[in-house]
Amino acid sequence: MNPDQAAEAARRLLEANVNERVKAVRDLAEAANEAEASECAAAEARDRHTRAWDTALKAGWSDKELRQTGARAPGPAAPKRRQRRAATSPEG
Repeated sequence: MNPDQAAEAARRLLEANVNERVKAVRDLAEAANEAEASECAAAEARDRHTRAWDTALKAGWSDKELRQTGARAPGPAAPKRRQRRAATSPEG
């Protein structure tokens, strides 16, 4: 076994491992940045929704009337109700 060839093979293995680890950190940083951008965009959209709702109220609309138009009031969305499936009777 040639020591220089063995050392070079070891170096390639180590570099491959380092490159994989560095790529994992790069992917993590990109995902974190994307999540932060999405969270900021969502916060801005919620603020815009609240301001638009308040503007509609100041224009003379009531909460009830706005809801009747299909508009959702600002704040957390109501949880969706799950429909129960009708029980089936076993055939006899």
